[in-house]
Amino acid sequence: MKTKSVTVPVLVLAMFCCCNSTANAQGCASSAGANNAAGFSTTTYAGSSFSWNNPVNAQVSDGSYASGTQALGILSSAYADYLVIQDFGFSIPSTATICEIRVEVERSATGLGIGGSKVTDQSIRLVQNGSLYGGDLASAATWPSSDAVVTYGIGTLATTWGGSWLPSDVNNVNFGVAISAKLTTGLVALGMSAKIDRVRIMVIYDPNTILAMGLESFTATRSPDGDGHRLTWTTATDAAGSRFVIQRSGNGHEWQDIAAIASSAASDPTHPYSYTDHAPLSGANFYRIRMEDANKRSVYSTVSEVRDDRTTIRCWPNPFTGLIRISGPPAMKTVLLKDLQGRILYMKEAAAPTGEWQIPAGHLRPGLYIVQVGDETFKILKQ
Repeated sequence: MKTKSVTVPVLVLAMFCCCNSTANAQGCASSAGANNAAGFSTTTYAGSSFSWNNPVNAQVSDGSYASGTQALGILSSAYADYLVIQDFGFSIPSTATICEIRVEVERSATGLGIGGSKVTDQSIRLVQNGSLYGGDLASAATWPSSDAVVTYGIGTLATTWGGSWLPSDVNNVNFGVAISAKLTTGLVALGMSAKIDRVRIMVIYDPNTILAMGLESFTATRSPDGDGHRLTWTTATDAAGSRFVIQRSGNGHEWQDIAAIASSAASDPTHPYSYTDHAPLSGANFYRIRMEDANKRSVYSTVSEVRDDRTTIRCWPNPFTGLIRISGPPAMKTVLLKDLQGRILYMKEAAAPTGEWQIPAGHLRPGLYIVQVGDETFKILKQ
């Protein structure tokens, strides 16, 4: 039996790209599997307390188990390293669009129900090209005392695992799934085991050619002038009647549409695009682009993360036409707007420190002005 290896990334800053079509009864009607795996191994999961014995026993449903066992005191918990199952032998057509990836796990546990003890998922993630990738579908449901099958990933990729999945990714021998289990005791100290008898994967796909549009690049960074977050992308090909829907998330799972930009395919099929998010979330900001063609089929870009920890003061938009907006740490008490001769045009002092200001400036003449917040000053242009 050939053993595969997997690399666990410590920090992922750009992840979760998706290249699936919107699932529908006609398009996503083909399937492959469920297939058994040929590669079995374990890899370290940060903070884990125990590993899996006999990983290869997760190949077939025969009552022989890949198992993780640990003795625990009362009101304690521990979780396992990743059990990594790979090489599912798929041969999806290269022109297909991946719609769903369903992971079927036959599992059970020992030591359940004694003083409130239980075994649950700690983590379940897909493996792409040998590395953990996409979302975590771990469930809080208790593993049963006798073998039962649970299926993860029913639904479109965008609402389940996320990620960019091309046929070549699932056909690769390093494609697979990584599973960690959590053991929890109640009022009795005891030894407990998580047991996996078999893991299989089914792939649902649309055999039709993927959308005739795609990106050469997509990045999200802080704007050089502090005016929010700047998103830029370049298309490899555009399709007439298509558009780009910009989405933002604070956790990488729940997404909100914040803007839509029409394709310029009619005039320039490889046009560069950009968008500035002038009001990013505090903390993590995940961005992705949903590309839609004229028939409402869609694909997703990579996801890029930008952090806005609000440790610095931001003044935007620059140039401005009406309101000037200021945000920063919640310690600002006074804000001034001056002309280049130093004359004060606007001054306001808050009764208590605040992290947000708005200066009405639509009446000002075009030209340069100075905004002063505490010890920081900004030069901004009125158009």
